[in-house]
Amino acid sequence: MRIILIGGGEVGYALARALAPNHDLHVIDHNPAVADRFHPLDVSFVPGSGTSAEVLGLGDVESSDLVIACTGLDEVNIIACALAKKLGATKTVCFVSGNDFLESVSGGYSLREHFGVDQTIWPEAQLADAIQRIIAAPGAIDAESFAGGQVRLLEYRLESGSPLTAAPIASLQLPRGAVVVAAKRGDTITIPHGETHLKPGDKVIVMGRGDAMVAMEARVAPDGRNLRDARQVTIIGGGDVGFRLAQLLDSRDDVSVRMIERDRVRGEMLAATLANALILSGDGTDLELLEMEEIGRSDVLVSVIDNDERNLLASLLGRQLGVTKIITRVSKVANLRLFERVGIDVALSAKGAAVESIVREVEGGKAKVLAVLEEGEAKIFELVVPDDFPATALRDLATPPESIVGTILRHGDAIVPHGNDRIEPGDRLLVFCTDTSADLMRTFFTSS
Repeated sequence: MRIILIGGGEVGYALARALAPNHDLHVIDHNPAVADRFHPLDVSFVPGSGTSAEVLGLGDVESSDLVIACTGLDEVNIIACALAKKLGATKTVCFVSGNDFLESVSGGYSLREHFGVDQTIWPEAQLADAIQRIIAAPGAIDAESFAGGQVRLLEYRLESGSPLTAAPIASLQLPRGAVVVAAKRGDTITIPHGETHLKPGDKVIVMGRGDAMVAMEARVAPDGRNLRDARQVTIIGGGDVGFRLAQLLDSRDDVSVRMIERDRVRGEMLAATLANALILSGDGTDLELLEMEEIGRSDVLVSVIDNDERNLLASLLGRQLGVTKIITRVSKVANLRLFERVGIDVALSAKGAAVESIVREVEGGKAKVLAVLEEGEAKIFELVVPDDFPATALRDLATPPESIVGTILRHGDAIVPHGNDRIEPGDRLLVFCTDTSADLMRTFFTSS
């Protein structure tokens, strides 16, 4: 696929790293010095403005399959997409910084109607949606769902005393319909086997049917302690992410939402818009305020200030006060691992989530990417078994190393398979694999 990226900033660079190995990629940026960052990648760099027809022509826009405008300016992104579309680009994707551009007053998609923008991405909205999914999964640090909600994927960090650390996986008697598809120790992610013995501090990724995953939650916490649902959620920061998250949670009867916002005018708007959430005026990094409001009694603390240093401070104060689960926004993707290493349960990047969503769409075809996990170290593929592929027992399928079939989707049913289960023509397989095996997984049935 021929792709043009307009904007060589953090989002553009992350997209280039993910897409360059498998696509013909051109990067356009007005700053020639940015080119040095892209030298190690197999891309063509074009200095200039993405709003110039001449510069777009240098990137062969007329024959491009996809143009992604991801500069830091909404207006530049919109104009660049409109011009690229007029010059012959097949599809355009435009990054925006707010919901003003998502829908017109009449309910139509204004950018599509008036500027020819095929897809609009608001990273902050995607981040809020991801946080809401994690809040809804007790004890989990990541959560996804597939096949219309039939199949769930949850990630946990194991504590000392967790039943999952008591014996090798084969001896744990996990709920039928759930399977451990990955384990991460330190910076190394692997596909576990029956003899794998998990340890405290490991991250584990579990896939399975909804009923089995509910039973799985009781096997994660130490000493048989039940993981608590998020009854009280405190959100620090009432910006775009915090506001959207509060809207998602505000209508739920089982969740009480408090939000701390230091801008008084913004706080008044939040209070007038949200029906049930309690809006507190103050600084989320003020220890005295946090103690006075008994923030430590919260089940979840979400810090989504648009500043990494203040987010980290607010999160660490929440941890000190006794909050069970901490979710923190990270603006700089490079800080994700740092936040985790200092004890933050879940560190998420709006830009990272947006990059992953685009990679999932671009890497489609017969092997469709459903999810990108652990900063690109692992992927979930959906593969369709060809009609001429002979029925084969799972144990004889010989998938690439560091991969595992987590679910078989057949005639509307979700089957979490064992070695004797057979793969049949027409089945859809949900396969977990590390990034090193991703290319082999994409072409598995073709090569077979």
